[in-house]
Amino acid sequence: MIKALILAGGSSSGLLPLTISTPKPLLPVANFPLLLFQIDQFKKAGVREVILSLAHQPRKIRDSFGDGSDLGILLRYHIESTPFGTAGALKKTEYLIDDTVVVINGDILTEQSLEEVLVQHKASGALVTLGVCLVDNPRPYGVVEMDSGNWVTGFVERPRGKSLRANTINAGVYVLEPEIFQWIPGDVPFSFERDLFPLLLERQVPFFASVFKSYWREITRPDNYFQTNMDCLDGRIEVPSFAAFPDTRQEHPDSRIQVEGDCVIDRSCTLKPGARISHSVIGSNCRIEEGARIRNSVLWPGCRIQKGAVVTGGILGRGVSIGEGATVRRNTILGDKSILCSHSKV
Repeated sequence: MIKALILAGGSSSGLLPLTISTPKPLLPVANFPLLLFQIDQFKKAGVREVILSLAHQPRKIRDSFGDGSDLGILLRYHIESTPFGTAGALKKTEYLIDDTVVVINGDILTEQSLEEVLVQHKASGALVTLGVCLVDNPRPYGVVEMDSGNWVTGFVERPRGKSLRANTINAGVYVLEPEIFQWIPGDVPFSFERDLFPLLLERQVPFFASVFKSYWREITRPDNYFQTNMDCLDGRIEVPSFAAFPDTRQEHPDSRIQVEGDCVIDRSCTLKPGARISHSVIGSNCRIEEGARIRNSVLWPGCRIQKGAVVTGGILGRGVSIGEGATVRRNTILGDKSILCSHSKV
């Protein structure tokens, strides 16, 4: 039975202040937790058992998803007390894996068919298949070099100058056979990118690359988290469908509310006459008062936008309060329970 492992043990410091109280797997994307998108992709590929490798606020994640029965899968949890790197985390879950395993980084959202990746992996006969995608600027990533048959020939982390020879990057999705465990030590930190993969190339272990042709984004900073929500509004990402996490958006807001473009507005929200919302995600139990304007923004649950306030291109955490006539400008991020006084500007 093919299983999946989601590596979500990091503290997600690059996403602060959003992840102070919310672990990365629970980051809302179009009002659905990020982890749900990944589980949905696994289910489509026929995977029915998913292991979560966690360290940061694991109880919140377990309380949200339980044993997975409400999602039609089996969820298992491995809690890391000491970080052992990405490959090291896989090694620590060896006792749960006895067949092919699909591994995905917890900060990846992709529309790529994982079933297609599995088919390519089996057809290639490789011990490891690495998902790769094409990007315009590969410098911030790990570049994967391949031959004409998509067999991996080299890796360059954060390439510069003459070392930049390709724009195919590591997509953070791997398919591995259980024989891989012989190459991973169990008592020291070990990463896929810097330790395991170069070792496999050195030992000439068959190593295949599956080129992604569908949507892919790495959510490691507030700006790409924000863009993921915008992409979801624009229909580039399919929202997950689970009875335990129903779509609760308002279909037809009050005609006195001006809603422009594609929006996701939870039906529990209170929208006052004269409010204007454009191309935004509004979480549950938010209150948008008279004359307030929300444009190209992401509001987490419980926010209050008072009369005449303007929020443009911002991310507001849980329970944020924006005072009357205040302005939140583009690229502003306010953590949970922040308060912006009336007529202030940030």
